Amino acid sequence: LVVEGGEHGDVVEGFAAFDHEENGSQSDTGADGPLLGTVLERSVFARGGSFEDRARAFAGTVCLSSDTGHAVHPNYSERHDPTHHPRANGGPILKVNVNMRYATDGSGRAVFAEACEKAGVPMQNFVSNNAMPCGTTIGPITAARHGIKTVDIGVAILSMHSARELCGADDPYLLANALVAFLEG
Repeated sequence: LVVEGGEHGDVVEGFAAFDHEENGSQSDTGADGPLLGTVLERSVFARGGSFEDRARAFAGTVCLSSDTGHAVHPNYSERHDPTHHPRANGGPILKVNVNMRYATDGSGRAVFAEACEKAGVPMQNFVSNNAMPCGTTIGPITAARHGIKTVDIGVAILSMHSARELCGADDPYLLANALVAFLEG
């Protein structure tokens, strides 16, 4: 959160983890509830900021919404977009969907690509196959509810929603390095 107004203008880094993501995020502690907005507003007001400062802070903020995404399964590669085949140990994925099932837009993509480049981390794109239904993340909720630029990212995994999801051993480390570069940005 970039707080420019008030007595103590500064950048406030935050981490939010929400309940109820798999069943719609609609609860008092879910992403579609009031918790994030309330905490962010209080961060602005506690520093002496006004409502206008809050609007500027939200507009100047970038949120990285980190979840997982589908790696190309060798037995079902036809289910992926033919030009995007994210793989395990290929680095973090940037998720894009024309119907905004993911919140990433062009300027958000540039922010994350710059962080990956700064960290020396490879980045992959995930675009769902238009012939297949697409899930979503809490990213679009954050973007729409709060007006905060949100970028959907994560690591590529096999067997999403199974009892044995798995990712490449290098990917959490690569994602962490990209996140550090983003925060140091």
